[in-house]
Amino acid sequence: MSAESSPVRWRASIGLAVGGDGPVSAIVESEHGSEGSAREWIERKLPRTRFPAWIPAARRADGVELFGRVARGRVVTGRLVPTWESDSGAVWHADRAGDRVQWRRCSAEDR
Repeated sequence: MSAESSPVRWRASIGLAVGGDGPVSAIVESEHGSEGSAREWIERKLPRTRFPAWIPAARRADGVELFGRVARGRVVTGRLVPTWESDSGAVWHADRAGDRVQWRRCSAEDR
């Protein structure tokens, strides 16, 4: 079985982080044909995203946060399970600021 890659895509995701250096988990992801489209998706979705019901309100004050991320990469198929592979370049990280989003560029390792 040989692996094949899809065309370049931009993956927008809304994630949940626990503490500054704690675990990170994606809540929802969406793939786009352009960086602009992926960022627009985050700007629409992130301000309205709610914490999952399994996170009690008391834990949210302990550094649990929702954030957005846009990364460039490809889906590699031809394997048992298709896999997303990010490019090694910078990614966009989005933080909620009320009903707006604040963007910053980060290295791919910073997630």
